[in-house]
Amino acid sequence: MIADMPPGNDFSDIHDIDSLRQQAITLYERCLTEDTLAPLIRFVDDQIIVNPPRTQLLRDVADDLHQRLVALQEQYFEARDRVLYLVRTRFDLDLSALISPSPETYHRLPIDELINTICLQKSLTAEEEGRLRRILKVSHGIATQVFNDALLTQELHSYINDWLTALNTQNARRQAGDDPLGKDKHIQ
Repeated sequence: MIADMPPGNDFSDIHDIDSLRQQAITLYERCLTEDTLAPLIRFVDDQIIVNPPRTQLLRDVADDLHQRLVALQEQYFEARDRVLYLVRTRFDLDLSALISPSPETYHRLPIDELINTICLQKSLTAEEEGRLRRILKVSHGIATQVFNDALLTQELHSYINDWLTALNTQNARRQAGDDPLGKDKHIQ
């Protein structure tokens, strides 16, 4: 990765890379808040057109996104498991059979359908049903948000990795002297 270090390789260049990495994370968080890929994609595109492209920075950002993606996936399953636990302990009901076939689609299960299935297993008072409905609604809201954030993160991660693969391929061809892109060595 020495070849990916900025020219001059002094501490100010390393500080600039760290600053750019922090900027990328801030833009990623903006992407989540605004539910759009655009801010981070513009940032990545700007790093690609720098000559030479800042591939190490892009690798670092991709690693950061991968770590965030793993954390989001864990949060999703924790939210689902938490509601299973709450329903089991507070209502003495086991919902795992309803959720187990497709645990990654927990947030898409209709609350009314879940309530009806639960009522078939056990008679609930109006108060219990209302409490159960609130628990499921909050849990679904959390799971839906985390699921959507994970999808967006996966798309951004794939976008950066696709560019890194393309840049690595271009670099390998250039080093082999077999660059079909022509003498200017730029992606058209």
